[in-house]
Amino acid sequence: MLNKEIRELLPERLRGLVERVVLKEEKLQEIRIRREKGIALRYDGRFVVPEQKQSVTMAEWKELISRISRQSLYAFEEQMREGFLTIPGGHRVGLAGHVVYEHGVVKTMRYLSGLNIRISHEIKGCSDKLMPFVVLNTVILPTLIIAPPGGGKTTLLRDFVRNLSRQCNVAVVDERSEIAGCYMGISQRDLGSFCDVLDGCKKADGVRMMIRSMAPQVIAVDEIGNYEDIRAIEMTLNSGCKLLATVHGSSIDEIRKKPLLERLIKEHVFERYIILQKETAGKIGKVREIYDERGTCLYQRQRSVC
Repeated sequence: MLNKEIRELLPERLRGLVERVVLKEEKLQEIRIRREKGIALRYDGRFVVPEQKQSVTMAEWKELISRISRQSLYAFEEQMREGFLTIPGGHRVGLAGHVVYEHGVVKTMRYLSGLNIRISHEIKGCSDKLMPFVVLNTVILPTLIIAPPGGGKTTLLRDFVRNLSRQCNVAVVDERSEIAGCYMGISQRDLGSFCDVLDGCKKADGVRMMIRSMAPQVIAVDEIGNYEDIRAIEMTLNSGCKLLATVHGSSIDEIRKKPLLERLIKEHVFERYIILQKETAGKIGKVREIYDERGTCLYQRQRSVC
């Protein structure tokens, strides 16, 4: 069974192909559709190709693009230059096709040939048991969530924001529109009562804007890794705000090998490191280990003390 937003997005025949595979909505992760080719799903952690007698027709492709763009690709040009669109429900549609440059920078995309509909999942309460590690005697500790792609780090970050914004002002700088899943400026995900979002904004710009105008106590960002992201972290710390962030990786040792992040670890910028295990069928975002800023293991899966 598909949720309403995805059902309304897919042309009838394609919807039928997907629904034959998807028995439980919460296990669907991706729908990949290629023009004049076929459909592939990522379902319950597995790669699945629905049985199909014909490729995606040009008529179906045009109908699909029309539904995704709400019949106006021009209105989505700003997002298209980043290679994705956000649709109702907070789901993200990755794009493949011909890239158009102007003055040396990407302007937009044309002649779309492939789509990857990434299903946005909201798991309320997934951070509840972890809150005592992140909030100590009412003090919020700067926290870095480490996980491989698909490991659930954004889902966990989102729920931390929801929990924390019940008690303080939280600012989300959502560069890739994945935390809040904003559609037309409105968050499609529950981020709690006292949360403000800058959607599609670069981290350094967003952190500066939030600090100057919204006076947050906590700032949350997703997928740090480049020089601009480090600058955003430094601005956050200098302002006195607490930081929640995520990064691709499988361990602290792996993160240490990245020069930009190694300095953050040495300087004890983060006081908590939450490592999520690799994705397995039906098990996404399970906590494997938690460390403090000194590298002391506070929790290890199946063992309460290291």
